[in-house]
Order: sequence, then structure tokens, then C-alpha cells
Amino acid sequence: MTLPTMDRSRGPSGVTTAPLSIVWLCVLSVSEYAAAGKKIEVPEQACPGCGRRLGGWSGYKRPVRAGRDYRIWIRRGRCKPCNRTHALLPDFVHERRYDAVEVIGGALEMSIGGRGMKKVAEDFGVPHSTARDWRRRHRARAPSLVMHFADLTTRLGASVGEVSTESEQAALWLLKAAWRRASEILAIAALGLWRFWNAMCGGQALGTNTIPPLLATEESSSMRG
Repeated sequence: MTLPTMDRSRGPSGVTTAPLSIVWLCVLSVSEYAAAGKKIEVPEQACPGCGRRLGGWSGYKRPVRAGRDYRIWIRRGRCKPCNRTHALLPDFVHERRYDAVEVIGGALEMSIGGRGMKKVAEDFGVPHSTARDWRRRHRARAPSLVMHFADLTTRLGASVGEVSTESEQAALWLLKAAWRRASEILAIAALGLWRFWNAMCGGQALGTNTIPPLLATEESSSMRG
């Protein structure tokens, strides 16, 4: 059984668009991944547009902050039939964000729990403006996140219980319910809550794009045996 995936290749009108990235489940820590350099091995990935296997297409370096600054190698995959390339992001990398998702997610959880954003920024060693932007984007995305993780918990058969009427708290609650259930049936607990969050949102939970990153076709979001 595999987790539902999100089809980012089609916008609301059904018009094909070009996904920027594919997030894959990575068992390495940030430091281990960085140490591997260009020798990093990425599992086989499928084109989100046509489903065919992606071929290799070089890559690029990008920074990521996780306690310290790293420069990591991001492989690209190419779909010849679609004539597109895709950045293959390890699950600790959020698209267009400098900090690792464990940092982003941890800060969001503390802030949603009531801790002041200035203290949150100090605790995680990030600029106040950066942490504030994470929360702002999460607040804006919360209704879509609630819908997505409510659907995911249902498909996974997760026990949810009473959910808050406040959208950010509800999004966090449903995320945790989905992660716990996915950990039980797929043995992915070691990957962590926030890597799961990032993978299930296609690296765009805090995205600023105009096409909703959580938009999925019925086919792509269904469970496959």
C-alpha cells in the first residue's frame, strides 16, 4: 500500500501546468544527505503528468539550514514524453524555503500552541520575520490543509476524535492523526511528523503559488494496493 499522492500537473481548469518539484521520502538526516554530495541516490520517481518513469537530468546545489548551513545537491528528473524536468526534493526540504521542515514545523506547532512568535524565532534560531512569515502562510493555507488531511485520515482509516473549529489547530490535529495511522500501517514513524507533512503536501504546504498545491485529482489521491 502506498500513500496518496497529489497531482500538481493540473490546475483548477484542468489545464496542464509544469510542477516545480517532487518530494521523496528520504531516510537520511540533513547532514548525512549533505555528506553524500552528488553521490546521493534517489529512488525511482514517476512523472506527475503522465506517470512514466523519470530519467536522470543532472541537478543543482541549494542551501538548507538545520542547526547550521548546508549546501546540498538536488537531483533533477526528466520526462521525455512530457518534455519536462522536475526537482527531486528530499522530504526535509520545503520548496522555496531555506530552513529544514523540522524547524519550520516545530516553530509552527509552538506558535499555534500559544507561544509568542518572537520567542519561537529565538528558540529556533531564525529571524523573527522568517518565523512570522511561516505562521502567516500557514494561517492562509489552513482551510486547504484541513480539507486535505481530513481526506487523508479518512482514506487511511485513522481515528480523529473531536477536531477544533479553529482551522490552524484543526490542521495540526488532523496531520498528527494521519501521521500516526500512516506510521502504523507503513512503518514510516522514523521519518518524523514534519517530513510526512512536507511529503504529503508536495513541498508546498506554505507555498505562495496561485494554483492550490493541495489540488488533487480523484485518481491521484486514491489509495493503491
